Amino acid sequence: MTVTHGMDTDAGRRAGADIRQGADQITDLAQRLDTVLMSFDWTGTDAERVRDSWREQERPALDATAQHLAALAVLLDGEAQAQDQASGTEAAAGGHLGALLAGLLRTGDGVVDFESKVVDVLTGRRDWSVAALAASALSTVGAAAGAVVGAITGEDPHWFAEGPGLAGDPVAAPTDPSQAGQFHPVVARPTDLPSLMQGVTDSYQVGAEPGSNGDVRITRVDNGSGTPAYVVSIPGTESWSPSAGATGRDLTANLHLVAGNPTAAAQSVELAMQRADIPPGAPVMLVGHSQGGIIAATLASDRAFVERYGVTNVLTYGAPIDHVAVDPSVRVLQVQHGLDIVPRLDLGGITTSDLSPDRQPVVTLDSPGQFWQAGVNHSYVEYAQSVRDELGADTDAGRILREYQASLSPFFVTPGGSVSAVDVPVSRGGRP
Repeated sequence: MTVTHGMDTDAGRRAGADIRQGADQITDLAQRLDTVLMSFDWTGTDAERVRDSWREQERPALDATAQHLAALAVLLDGEAQAQDQASGTEAAAGGHLGALLAGLLRTGDGVVDFESKVVDVLTGRRDWSVAALAASALSTVGAAAGAVVGAITGEDPHWFAEGPGLAGDPVAAPTDPSQAGQFHPVVARPTDLPSLMQGVTDSYQVGAEPGSNGDVRITRVDNGSGTPAYVVSIPGTESWSPSAGATGRDLTANLHLVAGNPTAAAQSVELAMQRADIPPGAPVMLVGHSQGGIIAATLASDRAFVERYGVTNVLTYGAPIDHVAVDPSVRVLQVQHGLDIVPRLDLGGITTSDLSPDRQPVVTLDSPGQFWQAGVNHSYVEYAQSVRDELGADTDAGRILREYQASLSPFFVTPGGSVSAVDVPVSRGGRP
């Protein structure tokens, strides 16, 4: 073992070889997926959409990932050689090398995760979705890029670094409008789908308070039956920085959630439910927008979680969840605007062997904006308005929404019932 200024250069060379091998495997997998998607008889708009997305987005992303990892392997070999040559003379470089090593360790973890998924696919142990494979590769190359940034700046940027989820003390939400404020919205009384979605809007508002790292609102509905019901409202992405910080619902969580990996974002929601003292056997509904919808579906895919908390329903909007196998006992509905690209980022859940997997029930609504108005078409406010408009429409979408709404009676307050809520602050731990 050759150690110079905090870096084991022999281990560095081995890491370079592992990363180079991972790059080769990504290249091989991309070629295999290209053959799968392009070489069989499938026509129509869905086929064109999937193949265009593969050619224009997913395949170039995998190719770029392989190229970046190969370049990183060369960089790592060169860094190890330079350190060996300069051993004993460059103590001042310790901070830069430490940051590089931290990033490389995350990159190595990413390579291991991606390799394990590829092995699962090749051995038939598990057929991962194409989106999960792409997300794993992208988070790996992101960590590699972070390692380079750390080597240059001497500070670890923590790109795509996950950590444990945390949940703070619940705070009672105001039920009297006169007690409400900008970051403390009054509790919405759930009586229909739009008012259930209002809980997520309110969670966004609470989490926007300066100093907050995010929030989950948990609403308790008591209609006097002896068993109250609970609605867990989960907002979406609140930070787009690649640096994983205290805000758990960020770009890092997006990639790890789609890749099927543990996240602080999902763990913190479960911890928030624990802090809210949801009793065993009480009906629970998870409602989430965008990343919040992925979190809801991910939690509901865990049979033990579903049984422990009595989860009966999941409602998502603007969320890609076709790649998630939600427990069959849970009734799911996903809502999407026709021109919102976000819920389609999972490519409909297609895997390396199945281009028509079982997808979650979906309602597609008219988009509020033009195709170039991505923010409008993905807006949680616009989604609530679209659902409100469609509920009264004599359309298939309106019928599906009304049928799903009719199944949610435990979560709607009756004239003699009561509603209360708590706001639980959530965050990511693990940062020095």
